[in-house]
Amino acid sequence: MSMPSTTSCSRRSPGPRGLAIAPTLVDFVRGPIPMLRGLQRRYGEAVRFRFAGSAFWLFSDPALIEEVMLRKAECFIKDELTHELDELLGQGLLTSEGELWRHQRRLAAPTLKRRHIQGYADAMVGFTRAMIARWGERVDLDFHRESMELTLRIVVKTLFNLEMDHEIERIDRAFGDAMDAFHQRAHTPWRFVMDYVDPPLTSLNKSAVRTLNEVIGALIRERQQEKEQGDDLLWRLIVARDEEGRAMDDQQLRDEALTIFLAGHETTALAITYALYLLANHPGAQQRVHDELDAFGDEFGSDAVARLPYLKAVANEALRLYPPAWIVGREAARDVQIGPWKLKKGEQVVASPLMMHRHPAYFEEPDRFVPSRWAGDLEKRLPRFVYFPFGGGPRICIGNHFAMMELVLVLAVILRAYRVEDLSETRQRLAPSVTLRPKGEVPLRFVRRG
Repeated sequence: MSMPSTTSCSRRSPGPRGLAIAPTLVDFVRGPIPMLRGLQRRYGEAVRFRFAGSAFWLFSDPALIEEVMLRKAECFIKDELTHELDELLGQGLLTSEGELWRHQRRLAAPTLKRRHIQGYADAMVGFTRAMIARWGERVDLDFHRESMELTLRIVVKTLFNLEMDHEIERIDRAFGDAMDAFHQRAHTPWRFVMDYVDPPLTSLNKSAVRTLNEVIGALIRERQQEKEQGDDLLWRLIVARDEEGRAMDDQQLRDEALTIFLAGHETTALAITYALYLLANHPGAQQRVHDELDAFGDEFGSDAVARLPYLKAVANEALRLYPPAWIVGREAARDVQIGPWKLKKGEQVVASPLMMHRHPAYFEEPDRFVPSRWAGDLEKRLPRFVYFPFGGGPRICIGNHFAMMELVLVLAVILRAYRVEDLSETRQRLAPSVTLRPKGEVPLRFVRRG
Protein backbone atom coordinates (compact mmCIF):
# COMPACT_ATOMS: atom_id res chain seq x y z
CA MET A 1 0.00 0.00 0.00
CA SER A 2 1.43 3.40 -0.97
CA MET A 3 1.78 6.04 1.71
CA PRO A 4 0.17 9.47 1.17
CA SER A 5 2.58 12.21 0.22
CA THR A 6 3.50 14.66 2.97
CA THR A 7 5.25 17.11 0.67
CA SER A 8 2.68 18.05 -1.92
CA CYS A 9 0.20 20.17 -0.01
CA SER A 10 0.56 22.87 2.60
CA ARG A 11 -1.90 21.39 5.13
CA ARG A 12 0.55 18.56 5.87
CA SER A 13 3.55 20.85 6.37
CA PRO A 14 5.30 21.16 9.74
CA GLY A 15 3.81 23.72 12.05
CA PRO A 16 1.57 24.31 15.07
CA ARG A 17 -2.10 23.42 14.89
CA GLY A 18 -4.89 23.72 17.40
CA LEU A 19 -3.68 24.13 20.96
CA ALA A 20 -0.09 23.76 19.77
CA ILE A 21 -0.25 27.41 18.64
CA ALA A 22 -0.28 28.51 22.32
CA PRO A 23 3.54 28.52 22.74
CA THR A 24 3.82 30.64 19.60
CA LEU A 25 1.42 33.22 21.03
CA VAL A 26 3.29 33.23 24.34
CA ASP A 27 6.55 33.81 22.44
CA PHE A 28 4.92 36.65 20.46
CA VAL A 29 4.09 38.50 23.68
CA ARG A 30 7.84 38.46 24.38
CA GLY A 31 8.52 39.72 20.85
CA PRO A 32 8.62 38.64 17.21
CA ILE A 33 12.19 37.34 17.42
CA PRO A 34 11.44 34.84 20.23
CA MET A 35 8.34 33.77 18.30
CA LEU A 36 10.23 33.05 15.07
CA ARG A 37 13.11 31.35 16.88
CA GLY A 38 10.67 29.21 18.83
CA LEU A 39 8.94 28.08 15.62
CA GLN A 40 12.25 27.19 14.00
CA ARG A 41 13.43 25.32 17.07
CA ARG A 42 10.23 23.30 17.36
CA TYR A 43 9.44 22.61 13.69
CA GLY A 44 12.58 23.04 11.58
CA GLU A 45 13.62 24.99 8.49
CA ALA A 46 10.13 25.27 6.93
CA VAL A 47 7.18 26.09 9.17
CA ARG A 48 3.60 26.93 8.27
CA PHE A 49 1.48 28.65 10.89
CA ARG A 50 -1.58 30.85 11.17
CA PHE A 51 -1.25 34.20 12.88
CA ALA A 52 -3.61 37.18 13.21
CA GLY A 53 -5.89 35.78 10.52
CA SER A 54 -3.20 35.04 7.91
CA ALA A 55 -1.28 31.93 6.86
CA PHE A 56 2.50 32.30 7.16
CA TRP A 57 5.55 30.32 6.11
CA LEU A 58 8.85 30.77 7.92
CA PHE A 59 11.80 29.57 5.84
CA SER A 60 15.26 29.13 7.39
CA ASP A 61 16.76 27.05 4.59
CA PRO A 62 18.81 29.23 2.19
CA ALA A 63 17.73 27.14 -0.81
CA LEU A 64 14.05 27.80 -0.04
CA ILE A 65 14.71 31.50 0.56
CA GLU A 66 16.55 31.67 -2.77
CA GLU A 67 13.56 30.21 -4.57
CA VAL A 68 11.28 32.85 -3.06
CA MET A 69 13.59 35.85 -3.38
CA LEU A 70 15.32 35.04 -6.67
CA ARG A 71 14.43 31.99 -8.75
CA LYS A 72 10.65 32.41 -8.47
CA ALA A 73 10.57 36.08 -7.53
CA GLU A 74 7.93 36.77 -10.19
CA CYS A 75 5.48 34.62 -8.21
CA PHE A 76 5.62 36.92 -5.18
CA ILE A 77 4.81 40.47 -4.13
CA LYS A 78 5.76 42.29 -0.96
CA ASP A 79 4.08 40.94 2.17
CA GLU A 80 1.12 42.47 3.98
CA LEU A 81 3.30 43.85 6.79
CA THR A 82 5.48 45.79 4.35
CA HIS A 83 2.38 47.22 2.72
CA GLU A 84 1.36 48.67 6.08
CA LEU A 85 4.07 51.23 5.27
CA ASP A 86 2.11 52.42 2.22
CA GLU A 87 0.59 55.34 4.13
CA LEU A 88 4.09 56.57 4.99
CA LEU A 89 6.11 55.64 1.91
CA GLY A 90 3.41 55.61 -0.76
CA GLN A 91 4.53 53.66 -3.82
CA GLY A 92 8.30 53.98 -3.54
CA LEU A 93 10.71 51.19 -4.42
CA LEU A 94 10.21 49.44 -1.09
CA THR A 95 6.43 49.09 -1.45
CA SER A 96 5.49 49.35 -5.15
CA GLU A 97 4.71 46.28 -7.25
CA GLY A 98 4.65 45.01 -10.80
CA GLU A 99 5.19 47.33 -13.74
CA LEU A 100 5.25 50.44 -11.52
CA TRP A 101 8.13 48.97 -9.50
CA ARG A 102 10.02 47.91 -12.64
CA HIS A 103 9.55 51.38 -14.14
CA GLN A 104 10.74 53.14 -10.99
CA ARG A 105 13.65 50.77 -10.54
CA ARG A 106 14.89 51.54 -14.07
CA LEU A 107 14.68 55.27 -13.34
CA ALA A 108 16.16 55.21 -9.84
CA ALA A 109 18.92 52.61 -10.14
CA PRO A 110 21.27 54.73 -12.28
CA THR A 111 21.26 57.45 -9.61
CA LEU A 112 22.98 55.08 -7.20
CA LYS A 113 25.63 53.47 -9.38
CA ARG A 114 28.97 53.02 -7.66
CA ARG A 115 30.72 55.77 -9.63
CA HIS A 116 28.05 58.23 -8.44
CA ILE A 117 28.14 57.05 -4.84
CA GLN A 118 31.88 57.68 -4.57
CA GLY A 119 31.23 61.40 -4.85
CA TYR A 120 29.41 61.40 -1.51
CA ALA A 121 32.39 60.25 0.56
CA ASP A 122 33.50 63.82 1.36
CA ALA A 123 30.08 64.66 2.83
CA MET A 124 30.11 61.53 5.00
CA VAL A 125 33.59 62.30 6.32
CA GLY A 126 32.87 66.00 6.75
CA PHE A 127 29.69 65.57 8.79
CA THR A 128 31.33 62.93 10.99
CA ARG A 129 34.29 65.20 11.70
CA ALA A 130 31.91 68.03 12.55
CA MET A 131 30.14 65.71 15.02
CA ILE A 132 33.28 64.60 16.85
CA ALA A 133 34.64 68.16 16.93
CA ARG A 134 32.01 68.84 19.63
CA TRP A 135 33.09 65.92 21.82
CA GLY A 136 36.31 67.16 23.39
CA GLU A 137 38.62 64.81 25.25
CA ARG A 138 35.87 62.59 26.65
CA VAL A 139 32.12 62.40 26.22
CA ASP A 140 29.32 60.05 27.32
CA LEU A 141 26.48 59.69 24.81
CA ASP A 142 23.35 57.79 23.97
CA PHE A 143 25.03 56.99 20.70
CA HIS A 144 21.94 55.73 18.90
CA ARG A 145 20.48 59.24 19.05
CA GLU A 146 23.80 60.74 17.96
CA SER A 147 24.13 58.39 15.01
CA MET A 148 20.55 59.02 13.91
CA GLU A 149 21.21 62.75 13.73
CA LEU A 150 24.49 62.19 11.88
CA THR A 151 23.03 59.94 9.19
CA LEU A 152 20.03 62.24 8.80
CA ARG A 153 22.37 65.15 8.08
CA ILE A 154 24.26 63.01 5.57
CA VAL A 155 21.13 61.85 3.74
CA VAL A 156 19.71 65.39 3.62
CA LYS A 157 22.95 66.62 2.06
CA THR A 158 23.32 63.76 -0.44
CA LEU A 159 19.60 63.61 -1.31
CA PHE A 160 18.78 67.33 -1.43
CA ASN A 161 22.19 69.05 -1.39
CA LEU A 162 20.99 71.00 1.66
CA GLU A 163 22.13 71.42 5.25
CA MET A 164 18.60 72.13 6.57
CA ASP A 165 19.50 72.41 10.25
CA HIS A 166 16.12 73.97 11.08
CA GLU A 167 14.23 70.87 9.88
CA ILE A 168 16.50 68.08 11.15
CA GLU A 169 14.80 67.63 14.53
CA ARG A 170 11.32 67.87 13.03
CA ILE A 171 12.02 65.18 10.42
CA ASP A 172 13.74 62.95 12.96
CA ARG A 173 10.76 63.14 15.34
CA ALA A 174 8.25 62.45 12.57
CA PHE A 175 10.12 59.37 11.38
CA GLY A 176 10.46 58.14 14.96
CA ASP A 177 6.71 58.55 15.57
CA ALA A 178 5.87 56.71 12.32
CA MET A 179 8.19 53.82 13.19
CA ASP A 180 6.76 53.56 16.73
CA ALA A 181 3.24 53.41 15.28
CA PHE A 182 4.25 50.69 12.84
CA HIS A 183 5.80 48.64 15.65
CA GLN A 184 2.60 48.91 17.67
CA ARG A 185 0.48 47.72 14.73
CA ALA A 186 2.79 44.94 13.60
CA HIS A 187 4.53 43.53 16.64
CA THR A 188 2.24 43.94 19.65
CA PRO A 189 -1.13 42.40 20.60
CA TRP A 190 -2.83 45.40 18.98
CA ARG A 191 -2.34 43.44 15.74
CA PHE A 192 -5.22 41.16 16.77
CA VAL A 193 -7.77 43.94 17.32
CA MET A 194 -6.74 46.81 15.03
CA ASP A 195 -9.42 45.86 12.48
CA TYR A 196 -11.95 46.89 15.11
CA VAL A 197 -10.15 49.46 17.30
CA ASP A 198 -7.49 51.96 16.21
CA PRO A 199 -4.20 51.47 18.11
CA PRO A 200 -3.28 54.41 20.39
CA LEU A 201 -0.50 55.72 18.11
CA THR A 202 -2.70 55.97 14.99
CA SER A 203 -3.22 59.72 15.29
CA LEU A 204 0.50 60.22 15.95
CA ASN A 205 1.28 58.31 12.76
CA LYS A 206 -1.10 60.45 10.71
CA SER A 207 0.48 63.60 12.11
CA ALA A 208 3.96 62.25 11.26
CA VAL A 209 2.92 61.51 7.67
CA ARG A 210 1.49 65.03 7.30
CA THR A 211 4.73 66.53 8.59
CA LEU A 212 6.88 64.51 6.22
CA ASN A 213 4.61 65.27 3.26
CA GLU A 214 4.88 68.98 4.04
CA VAL A 215 8.67 69.04 4.47
CA ILE A 216 9.56 66.72 1.60
CA GLY A 217 7.01 68.33 -0.73
CA ALA A 218 8.48 71.78 -0.08
CA LEU A 219 12.01 70.53 -0.70
CA ILE A 220 11.00 68.90 -3.98
CA ARG A 221 9.26 72.06 -5.20
CA GLU A 222 12.27 74.15 -4.24
CA ARG A 223 14.64 71.81 -6.05
CA GLN A 224 12.46 71.72 -9.18
CA GLN A 225 12.54 75.51 -9.45
CA GLU A 226 16.33 75.68 -9.38
CA LYS A 227 17.92 75.82 -12.81
CA GLU A 228 21.41 74.80 -11.70
CA GLN A 229 22.14 71.11 -12.05
CA GLY A 230 23.39 69.27 -9.01
CA ASP A 231 24.99 66.03 -7.95
CA ASP A 232 22.33 65.23 -5.34
CA LEU A 233 20.07 62.21 -5.62
CA LEU A 234 16.88 64.26 -5.84
CA TRP A 235 18.15 66.18 -8.86
CA ARG A 236 18.99 62.90 -10.58
CA LEU A 237 15.48 61.63 -9.85
CA ILE A 238 13.97 64.86 -11.21
CA VAL A 239 15.89 64.70 -14.50
CA ALA A 240 15.63 60.91 -14.94
CA ARG A 241 13.63 59.83 -17.99
CA ASP A 242 12.42 56.44 -19.14
CA GLU A 243 12.68 55.08 -22.68
CA GLU A 244 9.62 57.11 -23.70
CA GLY A 245 10.94 60.33 -22.22
CA ARG A 246 8.62 60.32 -19.20
CA ALA A 247 9.72 61.80 -15.87
CA MET A 248 8.50 61.01 -12.36
CA ASP A 249 5.51 63.04 -11.23
CA ASP A 250 5.54 64.94 -7.93
CA GLN A 251 3.86 62.13 -6.00
CA GLN A 252 6.40 59.58 -7.18
CA LEU A 253 9.28 61.91 -6.39
CA ARG A 254 7.85 62.27 -2.87
CA ASP A 255 7.50 58.51 -2.44
CA GLU A 256 11.03 57.75 -3.67
CA ALA A 257 12.54 60.55 -1.60
CA LEU A 258 10.86 59.28 1.58
CA THR A 259 11.97 55.72 0.81
CA ILE A 260 15.58 56.88 0.40
CA PHE A 261 15.21 58.84 3.64
CA LEU A 262 14.20 55.72 5.54
CA ALA A 263 16.75 53.43 3.90
CA GLY A 264 19.61 55.92 4.07
CA HIS A 265 18.96 57.23 7.55
CA GLU A 266 17.80 54.74 10.15
CA THR A 267 19.38 51.53 8.85
CA THR A 268 22.86 53.04 8.54
CA ALA A 269 22.59 54.70 11.95
CA LEU A 270 21.76 51.34 13.49
CA ALA A 271 24.68 49.61 11.77
CA ILE A 272 27.12 52.26 13.03
CA THR A 273 25.68 52.05 16.55
CA TYR A 274 25.87 48.27 16.76
CA ALA A 275 29.40 48.18 15.32
CA LEU A 276 30.66 50.60 17.98
CA TYR A 277 28.76 48.79 20.72
CA LEU A 278 30.41 45.51 19.69
CA LEU A 279 33.89 47.05 19.50
CA ALA A 280 33.39 48.64 22.93
CA ASN A 281 32.83 45.13 24.31
CA HIS A 282 35.75 43.55 22.40
CA PRO A 283 38.89 45.60 23.14
CA GLY A 284 41.15 43.25 21.17
CA ALA A 285 39.17 43.79 17.99
CA GLN A 286 39.01 47.53 18.67
CA GLN A 287 42.80 47.67 19.01
CA ARG A 288 43.20 45.96 15.64
CA VAL A 289 40.99 48.65 14.12
CA HIS A 290 43.08 51.38 15.74
CA ASP A 291 46.29 49.81 14.43
CA GLU A 292 44.88 49.57 10.90
CA LEU A 293 43.69 53.18 10.98
CA ASP A 294 46.98 54.48 12.39
CA ALA A 295 48.79 52.87 9.46
CA PHE A 296 46.22 54.26 7.02
CA GLY A 297 46.44 57.90 8.01
CA ASP A 298 43.85 60.68 8.16
CA GLU A 299 42.66 60.98 4.56
CA PHE A 300 39.51 58.92 4.08
CA GLY A 301 37.99 58.69 0.62
CA SER A 302 35.68 56.49 -1.38
CA ASP A 303 38.33 53.75 -1.54
CA ALA A 304 38.32 53.22 2.24
CA VAL A 305 36.16 50.08 2.08
CA ALA A 306 38.73 48.31 -0.11
CA ARG A 307 41.76 49.69 1.74
CA LEU A 308 40.61 48.96 5.31
CA PRO A 309 39.98 45.20 5.22
CA TYR A 310 39.75 44.63 8.97
CA LEU A 311 37.35 47.55 9.48
CA LYS A 312 35.23 46.19 6.63
CA ALA A 313 35.27 42.80 8.40
CA VAL A 314 34.03 44.56 11.55
CA ALA A 315 31.24 46.12 9.49
CA ASN A 316 30.30 42.73 8.00
CA GLU A 317 30.30 41.11 11.43
CA ALA A 318 28.14 43.87 12.92
CA LEU A 319 25.68 43.45 10.04
CA ARG A 320 25.74 39.72 10.64
CA LEU A 321 24.91 39.91 14.34
CA TYR A 322 22.57 42.91 14.18
CA PRO A 323 21.21 43.31 10.63
CA PRO A 324 19.10 46.51 10.61
CA ALA A 325 16.81 44.95 7.99
CA TRP A 326 16.23 41.98 10.26
CA ILE A 327 13.29 40.39 8.43
CA VAL A 328 12.04 40.24 4.85
CA GLY A 329 8.61 39.19 3.68
CA ARG A 330 6.77 38.19 0.54
CA GLU A 331 3.23 37.21 -0.38
CA ALA A 332 2.44 34.48 -2.90
CA ALA A 333 0.79 36.18 -5.89
CA ARG A 334 -0.34 32.78 -7.17
CA ASP A 335 -0.12 29.14 -6.12
CA VAL A 336 3.55 28.19 -6.27
CA GLN A 337 5.79 25.24 -5.40
CA ILE A 338 8.75 26.10 -3.14
CA GLY A 339 10.95 23.08 -2.52
CA PRO A 340 8.62 20.28 -1.50
CA TRP A 341 5.92 22.67 -0.31
CA LYS A 342 2.91 24.04 -2.17
CA LEU A 343 2.14 27.63 -1.20
CA LYS A 344 -1.31 29.00 -1.91
CA LYS A 345 -2.02 32.42 -3.33
CA GLY A 346 -2.13 35.00 -0.55
CA GLU A 347 0.04 33.07 1.91
CA GLN A 348 2.77 35.10 3.57
CA VAL A 349 6.45 34.14 3.55
CA VAL A 350 8.98 35.45 6.06
CA ALA A 351 12.73 34.95 6.17
CA SER A 352 14.96 36.52 8.77
CA PRO A 353 18.53 37.65 8.06
CA LEU A 354 18.93 37.88 11.83
CA MET A 355 18.20 34.16 12.20
CA MET A 356 20.15 33.08 9.12
CA HIS A 357 23.18 35.17 10.13
CA ARG A 358 23.33 33.26 13.43
CA HIS A 359 22.59 29.83 11.97
CA PRO A 360 25.01 27.29 13.52
CA ALA A 361 25.08 25.24 10.32
CA TYR A 362 26.91 28.08 8.55
CA PHE A 363 28.75 30.04 11.23
CA GLU A 364 31.06 28.65 13.90
CA GLU A 365 30.18 30.13 17.31
CA PRO A 366 27.39 32.08 15.61
CA ASP A 367 26.58 34.39 18.54
CA ARG A 368 30.19 35.55 19.02
CA PHE A 369 31.65 38.72 17.52
CA VAL A 370 34.56 37.44 15.42
CA PRO A 371 35.47 39.88 12.61
CA SER A 372 38.36 37.68 11.49
CA ARG A 373 35.86 35.08 10.23
CA TRP A 374 35.47 37.33 7.15
CA ALA A 375 39.13 37.02 6.17
CA GLY A 376 39.54 35.43 2.76
CA ASP A 377 36.40 34.79 0.75
CA LEU A 378 33.83 33.68 3.35
CA GLU A 379 31.11 35.86 1.83
CA LYS A 380 31.60 34.16 -1.55
CA ARG A 381 31.75 30.66 -0.06
CA LEU A 382 28.52 30.94 1.88
CA PRO A 383 25.38 29.74 0.11
CA ARG A 384 23.17 32.51 -1.19
CA PHE A 385 20.74 33.86 1.40
CA VAL A 386 22.76 32.79 4.39
CA TYR A 387 24.21 36.30 4.67
CA PHE A 388 21.96 38.95 3.11
CA PRO A 389 21.92 42.17 5.18
CA PHE A 390 20.73 44.16 2.14
CA GLY A 391 18.16 41.65 0.91
CA GLY A 392 18.63 39.85 -2.38
CA GLY A 393 17.19 39.00 -5.75
CA PRO A 394 15.61 41.62 -8.04
CA ARG A 395 14.58 43.73 -5.03
CA ILE A 396 17.99 43.94 -3.38
CA CYS A 397 18.59 47.37 -1.83
CA ILE A 398 19.93 49.66 -4.56
CA GLY A 399 21.78 51.66 -1.89
CA ASN A 400 23.90 48.79 -0.58
CA HIS A 401 27.24 50.21 -1.79
CA PHE A 402 26.27 53.66 -0.48
CA ALA A 403 25.42 52.18 2.93
CA MET A 404 28.60 50.12 3.24
CA MET A 405 30.78 53.09 2.28
CA GLU A 406 29.02 55.30 4.83
CA LEU A 407 29.33 52.67 7.56
CA VAL A 408 33.08 52.19 7.03
CA LEU A 409 33.86 55.91 6.63
CA VAL A 410 31.95 56.98 9.74
CA LEU A 411 33.58 54.25 11.82
CA ALA A 412 37.00 55.16 10.43
CA VAL A 413 36.70 58.84 11.33
CA ILE A 414 35.43 58.14 14.86
CA LEU A 415 37.87 55.35 15.69
CA ARG A 416 40.87 57.19 14.28
CA ALA A 417 40.27 59.82 16.97
CA TYR A 418 38.58 57.97 19.86
CA ARG A 419 38.52 54.82 21.91
CA VAL A 420 34.99 53.64 22.69
CA GLU A 421 33.76 52.06 25.94
CA ASP A 422 30.39 50.53 26.81
CA LEU A 423 28.60 52.17 29.74
CA SER A 424 25.55 49.89 29.80
CA GLU A 425 25.06 47.65 32.81
CA THR A 426 23.26 44.89 30.93
CA ARG A 427 23.45 43.29 27.52
CA GLN A 428 21.84 45.35 24.76
CA ARG A 429 18.19 44.42 24.25
CA LEU A 430 16.37 44.72 20.95
CA ALA A 431 13.07 46.27 19.87
CA PRO A 432 12.47 44.95 16.35
CA SER A 433 10.16 47.03 14.18
CA VAL A 434 10.66 47.88 10.50
CA THR A 435 14.30 47.87 11.55
CA LEU A 436 16.20 46.17 14.36
CA ARG A 437 16.19 48.98 16.90
CA PRO A 438 17.84 48.92 20.32
CA LYS A 439 15.50 48.91 23.29
CA GLY A 440 16.34 52.02 25.23
CA GLU A 441 19.59 53.90 25.09
CA VAL A 442 22.98 52.74 23.83
CA PRO A 443 25.29 54.50 26.33
CA LEU A 444 28.85 54.73 25.03
CA ARG A 445 31.88 56.68 26.24
CA PHE A 446 34.33 58.14 23.74
CA VAL A 447 37.85 58.92 25.00
CA ARG A 448 40.32 60.82 22.84
CA ARG A 449 43.24 58.66 21.80
CA GLY A 450 46.71 59.93 22.70
